Amino acid sequence: MTLRAAPTLWLMLLTLLLGSAWALSSPVAAQARNDDAIIYTVRKGDTLIQLARDYMVRPTDWKQVQQINRVPDPHRLPVGSKLTLPVRLLKARPASATVAAFRGQALAAAAGNAAQAVAMGQMLGEGARVTTGPASSLSLALTDGSVITLPSNSALKIGRLRKLLITDSIDYDLMLESGSVRSRVTPFRNRDDRFRLRNPVAVSAVRGTDFRTHFDAASETARSELIEGGIALRAGSNTETPLAPEFGAVIGKSGSIAVEPLLPAPQLTSGGGVQRAPAISFAVDNVPGATRYRLQIARDSGFVDIIEDMNGSDPGFRLEGLANGNYFARFTAIATSGLEGIPGTVAFRRRLATATQGAVAGEQGYIFRWVGTGDGVRRYRFQLRREDNPSFLVDEAGLTGSSIVLSELPPGRYLWRVGTTTHSAEETDTDWTAFESFALEE
Repeated sequence: MTLRAAPTLWLMLLTLLLGSAWALSSPVAAQARNDDAIIYTVRKGDTLIQLARDYMVRPTDWKQVQQINRVPDPHRLPVGSKLTLPVRLLKARPASATVAAFRGQALAAAAGNAAQAVAMGQMLGEGARVTTGPASSLSLALTDGSVITLPSNSALKIGRLRKLLITDSIDYDLMLESGSVRSRVTPFRNRDDRFRLRNPVAVSAVRGTDFRTHFDAASETARSELIEGGIALRAGSNTETPLAPEFGAVIGKSGSIAVEPLLPAPQLTSGGGVQRAPAISFAVDNVPGATRYRLQIARDSGFVDIIEDMNGSDPGFRLEGLANGNYFARFTAIATSGLEGIPGTVAFRRRLATATQGAVAGEQGYIFRWVGTGDGVRRYRFQLRREDNPSFLVDEAGLTGSSIVLSELPPGRYLWRVGTTTHSAEETDTDWTAFESFALEE
């Protein structure tokens, strides 16, 4: 009995070994190794047949998974074992990217369509391509709360933007074709979440982080700068290179990766607080090793709504025509390697400049005059009190003109001032001129 069964047993083992060798060398197995895949942990009751029925694009896709993982019985899976599942086989719910802010020439093209100007709140899906022109920017909010921002002269394509049903995990894959992008990725809630940012020479695998990526098509080189969190870089067939916070990497077209610490944030020497001059200005200290400096101005501290973006070799900046409001300025130093350093952010206020003129006598009384310069709607507040009494005799708000007439003032010495008032959703803010003196003799 045993002697008769042995040839059959050896034949079965030989067939199994040959089948395994075929699976490893077959086009299906090779494709699985090259394609993106997730690792699934088998649970109680799982079978390949059931997993394919519930979570795969086609019920017959279990056959490919069986070949890739060399599963002998598709009806039985050991609990706790690992399965490699190509993402291309898995069902998913579509996610989206929503236009959160933009300025200048920001265009978007859905898959197969011509590019058009973006609109606030516009939703983009897989296959969409977005571009920014000179002096432009675009911020996209992803379904999980992550935000990606493209500065001027950049192009990005959305490869995958979905949530996998089998693991309830996000699967984002974006391609930076040219220019730069800053990514602020929401910390992952699921261990199987995947966020990849590619460029033509490297891939950044991301886990809850704040980082910048640049790609120069002319030199075919890329740069990555990690502010906080963690990313792993891979160029070509090389192994992943982890990047620590406050470090950057230059990736050559040959796949070489050169890592160096980022330059520190420049220290502001002037320009904080209130800016009242017709042109706003900032100055920062020189940073050793810096060849250029960059200034960005935004309406929010997260720099989603960027309204200005400029850089130069001088650590001083000057900007015309900024309207009244509360803003944030962000400064970075750029190293010889091209890596952009740690950002330093300050809040500042832009206010109409107001200057008082001397009070003069008129037919109806005494005229108090002032001059406001700059853009924006002028709202003034006038106050007057006796020099020896802190209580105001006159306190007029909401004035839109440049003067006020007061009659029947008794003799005495007075102090008066004018404030420029601005309103926001959070507060009403008034910037005052210095007190002017005014004497009315008997």
